[in-house]
Amino acid sequence: MTELSIVRLVAGGDGLGFADGKAVFVPGTLPGERVRVSISRARRDFDQAVLREVVTPSPHRVAPGCRYAGVCGGCDWLHIAYEEQLRQKAAIVAEALRRTGGIERPEPPIEPSRPWGSRSRAQVHRDPEGRLGYMGARSNRVVAVESCPIAAPAIERLFVEPPPVGPRDRFTAFADGDHAAVEGRDDERDLAVEVNGRRILLSVGCFFQANLGLLGKLVDWATAGLAGTAAADLYCGVGLFGSFLAPAFSRVTFVESSAMSLSYARRNGSGPDHQFYPLSVEQWIQSGGAPPAAGALDAVIVDPPRAGLGAEVRQWLNRARPRKLVYVSCNPVTLARDLRDLVSSFTLDDLRLFDFYPQTSHVEAAARLSAREDA
Repeated sequence: MTELSIVRLVAGGDGLGFADGKAVFVPGTLPGERVRVSISRARRDFDQAVLREVVTPSPHRVAPGCRYAGVCGGCDWLHIAYEEQLRQKAAIVAEALRRTGGIERPEPPIEPSRPWGSRSRAQVHRDPEGRLGYMGARSNRVVAVESCPIAAPAIERLFVEPPPVGPRDRFTAFADGDHAAVEGRDDERDLAVEVNGRRILLSVGCFFQANLGLLGKLVDWATAGLAGTAAADLYCGVGLFGSFLAPAFSRVTFVESSAMSLSYARRNGSGPDHQFYPLSVEQWIQSGGAPPAAGALDAVIVDPPRAGLGAEVRQWLNRARPRKLVYVSCNPVTLARDLRDLVSSFTLDDLRLFDFYPQTSHVEAAARLSAREDA
């Protein structure tokens, strides 16, 4: 047993402490706490540990609001009061920008969510006995659950009344109003979500943001003031951002590797001069579809997966230098890495966080950049 003090929380949600000068990462902890831990995995530069006892608790520690806390892998911050979760997420993003991106900025503002019942999209798993649940904490074992307080009520009801989805061992569920659409049963049904007065169509199999309560605020912030002749919505999914750009631009280019998602983007961002590419962003660049000349695009919005922008995409953005660039990210570390490469051609004007994932260490970040005149 090792006793140590937790210095801060890091990207990924664990607490960081030091034992004999060596970094130790401990889930389930808070800054300022004195804890006893067992080392679960020793590496050359750091150790991973399991929390055994909180000797001196933080004033921000709370009793978890879910009976599956620590067993289910869905939520890793159930032990932290919600206001403190917001503060810690802002601190983690600022630290990632400094350490990974070499960018010094104050902690960004964060838009709060409803702490409970806000998750409108979930990946549900089936255990060997046929019960539904989520993957276990730091394991590949399914934990069967009968309730999920972070999920929208329509999704939570699925755990009590499992839907007929055939032999699937996992499926996506999406809260479509008072009902939950599920893969394997509702694949052919068009779902409709209203965002800031605009009707967005999608399928349950398409990727879509999981917090509808905050989505309108993110869209407003990301698209505010953008107008001109040509814009691009890259990694566009069902064309959410592009559909809001379409009225303000003569031509919007939608790029998405999922053919199904792009079919919905065509419906959500309809217009005679808009362009749609069923390609990865890298393939779009390689095919010559991407404008090679600097300044050919007035605005670009990118919303990549957790891995962030590939090197080829960052290089193209630095060459193309759209007048305005908006980067939406679910991973502060890859966001910071990418901004490090982009600030040679762009000025980072603003950064805002949106707490799409309360009770977890995850956060949605959005950065607004302008092309540098001197680049």
